[in-house]
Amino acid sequence: MTVCLKIHPILTGVVNTETDVIAARQRARQIAALSGFSVQDQARIGTAVSEIARNAYNYARRGRVRFSIDETDGCAFVIEIEDSGPGIDKAERFHARDASSAQGRGGLHAAARLMDRCEITTGATGTHVLLRKSLPGPLPMKPLAMADAVTRLSLPNNVALCEAHQQNRELTDALAALQERQDELVVMSRCLETTNTQVQALNHQLNEKADALQDADRQKNEFLSILSHELRGPLSAAGMAAHLLKNRLATVEQTSAIGDLITRQIRHMERLVEDLLDVSRVGQGLLSIVKTQVDMHDVVTAAIEQITPAALRKHHVITFAPARDRCLVDGDRTRLIQIVCNLVSNAIRYTPDGGRIDVAVGLREGRVFATVTDNGIGIPAALMPRLFDLYVQAKPASERQHGGLGLGLALVRSLMELHGGQVRAASPGEGQGSMFELTFPRLRQDAGP
Repeated sequence: MTVCLKIHPILTGVVNTETDVIAARQRARQIAALSGFSVQDQARIGTAVSEIARNAYNYARRGRVRFSIDETDGCAFVIEIEDSGPGIDKAERFHARDASSAQGRGGLHAAARLMDRCEITTGATGTHVLLRKSLPGPLPMKPLAMADAVTRLSLPNNVALCEAHQQNRELTDALAALQERQDELVVMSRCLETTNTQVQALNHQLNEKADALQDADRQKNEFLSILSHELRGPLSAAGMAAHLLKNRLATVEQTSAIGDLITRQIRHMERLVEDLLDVSRVGQGLLSIVKTQVDMHDVVTAAIEQITPAALRKHHVITFAPARDRCLVDGDRTRLIQIVCNLVSNAIRYTPDGGRIDVAVGLREGRVFATVTDNGIGIPAALMPRLFDLYVQAKPASERQHGGLGLGLALVRSLMELHGGQVRAASPGEGQGSMFELTFPRLRQDAGP
C-alpha cells in the first residue's frame, strides 16, 4: 500500500551561531518569496523565524530549523525550530499570551503574532516550535521544484552585512508605506473636514428652511384671519343695509345713503378679490401686461383721481408735483395706475386723519421716477427687509386698525419687475412717515405732437 505524503520538506539548516540565525531568516524570506507571499509577509515570516531561532541559540547554543510545505489541510508554509535546551518554564502560560512566563523569551510572543499558528512543545530534553502561515494562493511551483530552487539560491558571503542591508531596505519600505498611509490619512482628514463643513452648511440651510416654513405657516394663518375680517366687515354692512331695505325701514334719503354704502362695500370686496387673483396669477406666472408708450404724469393724475374719495374720508391733503418734461415709459397704463393707487392707498391707510401725502413725478439720471411721501406712522427698521413680501403689514394683524390684506406692496414689486423698473422704501423710523419711490427706464420722446 502506497501512502501519499502531503508534507513536503524544502530545506533544513542548523542554528549553532549568530550567523546561522541570520541565515535562517534569509532562507525563510527566500522560500516565502518562492511560495508567492508579498514583500510584507516575507518580512513578517523572516522576523518570526529570526526571533525563535535566536531563542534556540541563546538558551541551547544549538538547534535546527526545517522548512516545508504542508498540503494536508490547505496549502501552508511550515517552519519547525527545535533545540535540546532546558525547555521553557510555565510554557502553558505562553498560550494564554502571558509574557511574564517567557523567562526572557519574549520573542515567542512576537513570532506568534506574525504567524497564523504557533505551537510549542517543551520539556527537559528541549523545545519544539511549529510556525504555520497559510499561502496567499495556489503554490507557484511544485514542492520538489521549490526545494531544488532553494538549494540553488546561495547566501551572500557576508551574511550579517547583507541582512543589515535587507533590514534597512525593509525599514525604508515600511517608512515609505507609513508615509503613504499618513498622506492618505491627511487627504481623508481634509475630505472629512470638507464633508463636515458641507454637512454643517446643509444643517444651517435645513434650519433656515424649517424657520421659513414655520414663518410661512404663521403668515398663512394670519392672512386667513385678516381675509376673514376684511370680508366680514363689508358683508355685515351690506347685510344690514339689505335688511333695512327689505323691511322698508329707511326714508328716501336713507335709502340713497344705504345704496351708496352697499356700492362702497361691493367695490371694497371687488378690490380684495382682484388682489387675490393678481397674487395667484403672479405665483403661477400668468400675469401679463400690454406695453405702450405712457406718460407717468397722466398715470399719477388718474390714480389720484381714483383715490381722492378715500383720502377725503380721512381729511388727508394730497399734493402733486408734476415734472416739467414728459416722463415717457414703456408700460401697461392700467397696471401702472394700479401700482400708484396701491402706494397712495397704503399712505392713506397708515397716515392718521388730517395727514399729508405728497406725490411727485420727475426725471433723474435718464430715468423716470415717481414718489409717494406721507407723514404717517412710519416703518420699523426690522420690517424693512421683508416689506415687499406677501401678507406683510406695518402693524400686527391683531390690531386691524388699518385694514388691508398685506398684498399691495408685494403686487407693486411684481408689477414693477414686469415693467423693468424698481421700487424702494425709506423711513426715518416709527412715527416719522415713509417714502416709496418707483423708477422706470425712460423712453425717448417721439417726434409727433
